[in-house]
Amino acid sequence: MVNTDYKIEAIGYLLNEDCILKGFYPLIPYCNILVENLMQRGCRRKSDAVKCTDEELLQAGLPDMGMVALFRRFLVMYDPKAQKMREIASVSETPEEAEAFKELYLLPGVKSTRARLYMQAGFATLEEVAGMMPECLIAACQQTIDREGLNLKAPLMKEARTHIAVARAFTDAPED
Repeated sequence: MVNTDYKIEAIGYLLNEDCILKGFYPLIPYCNILVENLMQRGCRRKSDAVKCTDEELLQAGLPDMGMVALFRRFLVMYDPKAQKMREIASVSETPEEAEAFKELYLLPGVKSTRARLYMQAGFATLEEVAGMMPECLIAACQQTIDREGLNLKAPLMKEARTHIAVARAFTDAPED
């Protein structure tokens, strides 16, 4: 089941150099203590952390208001964008494709071309993406590109890692 209000523990695998934008790297050293302290404060989901006051986030392990503001931006960066989701009706060719796109469009940067490639490679749900190793996801996409003669590129390693991490967060799948 897809849940964009991910568990606090998911911050641990979303907030790392393998899959986060460089602008959020300053938060990485605070990740573990922040997750631990937020959980001790009763925060179980992202929505709980969003409701924390600035003072509570400082007490949870962030060093200053700059980091609090950065953390707040991090918390909402994977929220679904309404305009992106509205595109699905105009680009999907079948009802099945539209259903798959509703999940795959939740991945950062994914639109119709990447979603269709993932589907053709055998990944129509976030749960299927979450269960992959980055190398296998990339290889499956490359095999599909080669087999179908598509003029596309397989995802880069960081893109694959990001998509897998977000898929794991949104499906509450554990990290390997």
